[in-house]
Amino acid sequence: MKNILWYLGFLSLLSLLYFQNKDPGFLLFLSFILFFFTYLAKKDERIDMNIGRATRNSFLYIIITSAIAITYVNLKQDMTLYQWAFACVVAGSLMICVLSFLYYDNTGK
Repeated sequence: MKNILWYLGFLSLLSLLYFQNKDPGFLLFLSFILFFFTYLAKKDERIDMNIGRATRNSFLYIIITSAIAITYVNLKQDMTLYQWAFACVVAGSLMICVLSFLYYDNTGK
């Protein structure tokens, strides 16, 4: 399972499209770089449980920050902020997922 998660790190190379298009939406792919750290995860039966816990944390982050971001964009009445809000939600959820997985894997909880 760890090799599958490790390969997701290569999606971070898509962030190089920012320099060609100058579209800040491509910068959210930088958050995939954290998946390279899962290569060093210990291989045992707890990995599935740790992935489930990390996914739960990421889901809660998405629910909370999406509600805040949509409310903020609606109050500001500026649709250009929606792109940044969406990028923060996606990049943050990926970071929460990977960092939670690494925490659970290293502490053995």
